[in-house]
Amino acid sequence: MSPILLASLIAWIIQALIFIIIVDAILTWFPSIDRRNPIVQLLRRITEPMYQPIRRVIPPQKTGYIDLSPIIAILLLNLLGGLLQGIVLRLLR
Repeated sequence: MSPILLASLIAWIIQALIFIIIVDAILTWFPSIDRRNPIVQLLRRITEPMYQPIRRVIPPQKTGYIDLSPIIAILLLNLLGGLLQGIVLRLLR
């Protein structure tokens, strides 16, 4: 696989995860949505493993019960994506 293709794949995966996090966060604003819905459960299975380590460091109780883990996860994913893309693109040299 070429480094450019790999860097593009990394960017696509990161953007897909960020989109999933945003959708998951927006769904929490609507308490009437059934949490047993298979789509909601799929989103939770994808996002919760990213949120849990962040919540151990910054629990919602310390931030006035505002869960900052989606925002922090997005920032960390952007950072990780940039680092991985930089490493892969350096392979071109």
